[in-house]
Amino acid sequence: MEDTKFVFVIPVYNCEHTIHRTLKSIAAQSYENWRILIREDMSTDDTATALNDWDFHDLFAHMEEGKFKITYNEEKHGEVRNTLEACKEIDDDEVVVRLDGGDWLTDTDALHMLHTVYSQHDPAVCWTQHRWAYQYGRNISGPLPPDCDVYKYPWVTSHLKTFRKSAINGINHKNFLDDDGNYIMIACDQAVFLPILHKAYLDGKPRIHIPKVCYHYNIDLQKPDLFTCERSKNQKVSAETIRLRGYIA
Repeated sequence: MEDTKFVFVIPVYNCEHTIHRTLKSIAAQSYENWRILIREDMSTDDTATALNDWDFHDLFAHMEEGKFKITYNEEKHGEVRNTLEACKEIDDDEVVVRLDGGDWLTDTDALHMLHTVYSQHDPAVCWTQHRWAYQYGRNISGPLPPDCDVYKYPWVTSHLKTFRKSAINGINHKNFLDDDGNYIMIACDQAVFLPILHKAYLDGKPRIHIPKVCYHYNIDLQKPDLFTCERSKNQKVSAETIRLRGYIA
C-alpha cells in the first residue's frame, strides 16, 4: 500500500492561545507522511510571536527539511484565498487537510484512517465527524447521498475536511469569488468545498464520510448571541447566496 502524502493547510488569525495545541495534535500523529503550510493572516494579537517563540520549533527540528513552512500575509486573505494560494504549493497526488489554527485533531490515528480510505477507495473528498467544544457532543457532519445536489443538500461535509489536490483542478475560479469579483470572506468552508464536492460528482469520484470524531471545533457554545450576532447573520446570508448561485461551470 503506497503512502498517502498529507499536507495540512492552516490559515491562522488571532489564535495565540490555541495554535500550539493545533500543531501538537499534528506532531502526535502515528502516521508520519505529512507536512504543514501555515498562512498567518494578519493577526492583531500575538499569534505571530507564538509561532516564532514557542518550542514547537524544537518539536519539528528533528524532522526533514520542508516539513513545516509559515507564510506571513501582507494583506488579509481569508480562508478561501489562503487555501487556494497554499494549493499552488501542493502536488496533485497529495491530500490537503484543512485545519483551523484555533482547532485540533482529536485522534492520534486520524491520518492512518484517512490513508486507508484514500489508498483503498481514491476519493476526491473525505471528511470525518467532529465535536463542538468539550462539554457538548454537537456535530453536523454526516454521510452525503451519492446522487444528491450538494448545493441543495444540508451542510454535512464539515470537519475534518480533506481532498485530493487534483480535485480542485479545473474548477472555474469564479466559484470562489463573490459577485463583485472578490474572494468570498465568510461561509468560506462552503465556498471552498461545495465546488470540489460537485466536481467530484461530475467526475464520478467518491465522496466519503468517516463516522469517527477526529476534529475538535473550538467554539464557545455558552455565548448567548453565538447564532444571532451580526457575523452569524452574515454567514447565513453568504452561505445561502453561494448555494442559490450554484456551481459555475
